[in-house]
Amino acid sequence: MQGGIAPVSAGREYRMKSLLTIREREVFELLVQDKTTREIAEILYISEKTVRNHISNVRWAMG
Repeated sequence: MQGGIAPVSAGREYRMKSLLTIREREVFELLVQDKTTREIAEILYISEKTVRNHISNVRWAMG
């Protein structure tokens, strides 16, 4: 999986979704679809740096 995001349990998924912004959730959904940072940036019309920031926040929320 791209970016080292591992599958999550239902409890962790609930916690994660409650801590993430809508945009961070969008980035997460694209990550689990194996999209690259560049592809996510193009799809969401944001910079690759912003994508990397969102990925960092997702990882933090996953604990």
